[in-house]
Amino acid sequence: MQPSGSLLERDIQAGPSGLRLRLCEWGAGEHTTVILHGFLEQGAAWDAVARQLSGRVLAPDHRGHGLSEHVGRGGFYHFWDYVSDLDALLEAEAAGPVDLIGHSMGGTIACLFAATRPERVRRLVLVEGLGPPDMSSLRLAMARTSLEHQRSPPRHRGLASPEAAAERMRRYNPSLAEETALRLARRTTRQTVPDDPAVDPAHPGPWTWTWDPLHRARSPRAFEADTFGTFLEAIEAPTLVVDGARSRFRPSDGESRRERLRDAQHVEIPDAGHLIHHDAPDALAAVVIAHLGNP
Repeated sequence: MQPSGSLLERDIQAGPSGLRLRLCEWGAGEHTTVILHGFLEQGAAWDAVARQLSGRVLAPDHRGHGLSEHVGRGGFYHFWDYVSDLDALLEAEAAGPVDLIGHSMGGTIACLFAATRPERVRRLVLVEGLGPPDMSSLRLAMARTSLEHQRSPPRHRGLASPEAAAERMRRYNPSLAEETALRLARRTTRQTVPDDPAVDPAHPGPWTWTWDPLHRARSPRAFEADTFGTFLEAIEAPTLVVDGARSRFRPSDGESRRERLRDAQHVEIPDAGHLIHHDAPDALAAVVIAHLGNP
């Protein structure tokens, strides 16, 4: 099969009463690969990798990210909401067993889905995606902070321009090409409006991010590694775990988490950090293609 084509975008509804999600799409064919992006990223960030994969490739902007709809007043963002959105996406797209790729937060979503819907996942790829550090010892502190954030939700600082947003992205990840950073920043910034509820009035600006500032609010639910481990053990799909050699975001118990997977291989990409799809997209695509094989 030939590699996928150029990026197309469209909106879908995540279930009969769900949110509007923006869907990035490449290529066509009977087999589907779904890519789940990480925290505060976007589906379009995977363009350089998705173009190299065969068949149809789908990458949604998660709820409250990129160009997807926000949960609105009184809403929140939990892992199982993202899992439900993925379930609705596959139903809407009539996708058979898919190959599922998850990066960072997207990897956690992919694990939860693959464990609870094993018949829907043919092969699994976790890119720096074995979950965050265990937070169970911070349950009480997180609950207290979460209540404060419910009372006073986080807001964005204003931005001078999309170019300033691109520069901020490159400060976070210097390996991100200037052209790529500007393309992604233009896609996920918008002009502010008077009394913009998403922008901190103490730090105004003519531009702001499109992603929901509520993502910066503390969750009341602590991530528990042992509970997550029970889902890892339930995954039936052959799994490839990919890490960046320079990454500083891997959990200290990453090896023991890998061991809880039934059928897993581990690959480390040299000269790459946490954002492997930006740092080394060709190397990442190569190991993904080798793992997925011919559906």
